[in-house]
Amino acid sequence: MSSRSWKTRLQPALVALALANPTHAAYAGWMSIATHDSAGQAASARGWWLEFALVLLVFFIHGGAPAPQVNETYYLAKAKHYWDPAWCAGDLFLESADAHLAFYWTVGWLAKLFSLPTVAWIGRVAAWAFLAWSWQRLCCTVMRKPFNAVLGAALLVWLTSEHDFAGEWLVGGVEGKCFAYACVFAALAALAKERWNQAWPWFGLAGAFHVLVGGWAALAAGCVWLFERREERPALASMTPALALAFLLTLPGLIPALQLSSGVSAETSREACQIYVFERLPHHLAPLSQDSAVVLKRVMKFSLPLLAFVLLWWLATKSNGQARSIDIALNRICRIAAWSFIFSFAALNWEIVCSDHLALAASLLRFYWFRLADVAVPMAAAVLVCYWIERLLRDESRYAPLALSIALALAGWHLASATLDRWQDPTPPADRKLAAPAAWRETCEWIRDHTPADAICLVPRASQSLSWYANRKSLVTWKDVPQDAASIVAWRDRYFDVFWHDDEFGEHVPYDSLAEQGTSRIRELAAKYGVDFVVTREYPPLGFPIAYANAWYAVYAVSPAAQESLK
Repeated sequence: MSSRSWKTRLQPALVALALANPTHAAYAGWMSIATHDSAGQAASARGWWLEFALVLLVFFIHGGAPAPQVNETYYLAKAKHYWDPAWCAGDLFLESADAHLAFYWTVGWLAKLFSLPTVAWIGRVAAWAFLAWSWQRLCCTVMRKPFNAVLGAALLVWLTSEHDFAGEWLVGGVEGKCFAYACVFAALAALAKERWNQAWPWFGLAGAFHVLVGGWAALAAGCVWLFERREERPALASMTPALALAFLLTLPGLIPALQLSSGVSAETSREACQIYVFERLPHHLAPLSQDSAVVLKRVMKFSLPLLAFVLLWWLATKSNGQARSIDIALNRICRIAAWSFIFSFAALNWEIVCSDHLALAASLLRFYWFRLADVAVPMAAAVLVCYWIERLLRDESRYAPLALSIALALAGWHLASATLDRWQDPTPPADRKLAAPAAWRETCEWIRDHTPADAICLVPRASQSLSWYANRKSLVTWKDVPQDAASIVAWRDRYFDVFWHDDEFGEHVPYDSLAEQGTSRIRELAAKYGVDFVVTREYPPLGFPIAYANAWYAVYAVSPAAQESLK
């Protein structure tokens, strides 16, 4: 048997050893892979599937927290209500405009057949598998040796989760943008291979799942095309059919997005934008409006992938000896990341210039200018790290062991920390802002089993999972903000009416709890909004019948109908 076949057979074991412990033995294993001459032999079917499985495992370790994840109560509850309007009928958030039709039709319909936790796990596995496949394709355009995608995936999830600027994430709970980013990776893989007519439909499909993810990625690709030399890019006319197909594919995401501001006055639309950007989502949309210490912390976090990206890209452009096809592929991926950063930088300047005109600032900032950079810059940094490790190993550089060991240590540390954190605190992420999550779930389960299906519950403002556990509608919460203009304004008015008050100094501040508001105010709110049950801390007690109580929460029957239902 030839030495080449032995190397092929030993590749999985050597990579597993390297991932487990960056020792000399692991380094030797990676060296044997890097010095393999035949790219086709290395990409055997068995190796491809093993690499895919390992990337999927990385995503599972990083994002496999118990359901519900933070956004799953938002998107999956909306999807369930889309297919079953009687479920939690009358809920302000669930009855608002539907902005993610592609997600509802591809994943959301499963809620008709399975429980929400089951749908969450089915959706997660599907999204992670799609991401793993597209990430693997993208890595293969730059690196010619197997299993680079595994290390790259581990670096990617670490950088996107721990070193973001505006709170964007890639792997976690299931929602439309997870599938959108998988489409973006597939599009970038096609671009790297100079297959522009394959890339544009992928961008269109990304826009169908999430119009802003697909839109910003397509805009970055368009900028890359525009500034490439004419001899290195296809003519616009030759791409017209692919661009037309991309536009058609994105319509399921574009049309609902355009309708979010329809049917309201210009004043309401401006007010909704300002609420959305500066009151509800400044951490995503207007980072400079936050406390200066928070802004500095975000800048410091994001500086790691940004500096790594800039430095490693600069070194790659100054180096020689690489095949031209690899240089073009790497440069296109890096240019996409560079344009994403330019978009973010432009948005920061817009926020500064319009700091005294919030409505004007919000009119543009509402389009999530920072979203793509939070993923594209870490993506490019992860690819460049793997690219340079592969190159150093091939050249038998004395720095190769150090570079590989550092990358493996960082990636392994993140995955080990995620596993340990989940072991120590298995609370679903959606419930971690609540006191005593287990008691909260017990309370919700009692509500599900003992209250009328059309009951309206007033719950703590930090809660977000009542509908998930109890199948009942809540009056209003902080998390469940609608996306259409009219409903955003209605949500803001209701939220501040229910949870905020003027203190003795004239400051508008939130109540510490619903029980703190007192019996008379809760009675007024119940009469105004038709509340049947109030869920809050048992103390101080309210002057209503206690329908259920545990060590942390009490359920009060406040409406006559609710009190009658308990008899």
